[in-house]
Amino acid sequence: MLRVFLWILSFSIIALIATELVLRYKYGFLSTPLYVSDADYEYIYAPDQDVWRFGNHIKTNEYSLRSEKISPTDTTVILLCGDSVVLGGSLTDNDSLASTILEKRLSKELGRRVRVLNIAAGSWGPDNVAAYLKKHGLFHADLLCLVASSHDYHDHMDFQDVVGNDINYPDQQYDFALEELWDRYIYPRYVKDLIQSTPAETPIEGAPTQSAAGPSTIQKPGTGLNPGFAQLKQIALAANIPFFILLHPEISEVEYGHYDDEGEAILQYAKADSVRLIRELDMGIKPGYFRENDVVHYNDEGQRFLADQLYPVFLEYLKTSN
Repeated sequence: MLRVFLWILSFSIIALIATELVLRYKYGFLSTPLYVSDADYEYIYAPDQDVWRFGNHIKTNEYSLRSEKISPTDTTVILLCGDSVVLGGSLTDNDSLASTILEKRLSKELGRRVRVLNIAAGSWGPDNVAAYLKKHGLFHADLLCLVASSHDYHDHMDFQDVVGNDINYPDQQYDFALEELWDRYIYPRYVKDLIQSTPAETPIEGAPTQSAAGPSTIQKPGTGLNPGFAQLKQIALAANIPFFILLHPEISEVEYGHYDDEGEAILQYAKADSVRLIRELDMGIKPGYFRENDVVHYNDEGQRFLADQLYPVFLEYLKTSN
């Protein structure tokens, strides 16, 4: 009996060690991108990170952007701004981002280095973007593009203390991969609801869950138009550079064939305020460009689709300005 117990104990220890190693070195546990808080724009990826997560390479520069380092020789600069749709998160490799694809294609086409800076963070609204640009400047930009979604109409900054307190905004790595697996994935997805009297929303890294709230499946608590839309227009006017919005639909809006009420309100704002707005619904977007079981984020094919749609627009502006 003792021998059986020791055998089971030894096997369990070996299995735990093997699982720990596989999680670390195959899936990138203990290498999640970290966040830092900011008094002006809430939070952002920590600067100067270089990690592998779920087989994807995630790098940030000195300004916390998923872009290569800023150089004084950067003379042609585009700011591609938004939330996790632009950021990509841990499920998108740096090389698969629309910003990276566009940077390479435009540089080759124009025969000079073109920068397409990825200025974004998960759940940012337009006011976060505006606050970031007010604090760090425009990096001598030639063009400002905001990728927004319908829910951004109400997505106001609220400065909740999420960094280090919300599992989706970690500020340090776990000690063990098994601990991270339990705390970030197993417990919130499969255990938490079982021990609560009522079902709770279970945040999943990079993938908002579906709801029955009508065409829009991401709900934000704010009221009124996010002030960042107007702020970004004024920032661009002051710098004498073009500004336009690409309105990215949620998958339910793709299936319905129209934007929800908040999206329509953004369209009305853009028309009334003479802001150029490109409807991605009119550009051939389809459910296959979204991640599986996700309502808003692109997969790698979707990132290429975004790059394909923005490429001629960016090229038009850059050729006009020269």
